[in-house]
Amino acid sequence: MNQFVQRVANYIANEIIIKGLSNSKTFQTFAIRSDSKIQEFHKTGTESFNKAFEELSKMQAVGSTSAMNNNVGTAARSGPPVPPTRGFAGFMEAFLKEIRKDLGVKS
Repeated sequence: MNQFVQRVANYIANEIIIKGLSNSKTFQTFAIRSDSKIQEFHKTGTESFNKAFEELSKMQAVGSTSAMNNNVGTAARSGPPVPPTRGFAGFMEAFLKEIRKDLGVKS
């Protein structure tokens, strides 16, 4: 009996909430803005991933010897260490660094 009452109360609450939100202009505006932001993040993420992948492909095509020659002397820098990049760009940078390390390409 307790489970039946709980299901009925849950059904009634869901009906009230769904109908209330569907008629709310504020919620509709929130839903549209959220969807557009998610689409924007998806687009920029896909573009940056494709750009990084193309860069990796170019570096692999050029070869590891020329990549090593371009970065000679980077260990001799002075000054404080540079913190890693944050967010999706930082993730892609670290991810590509690991892929380069696996492929034997020096960066």
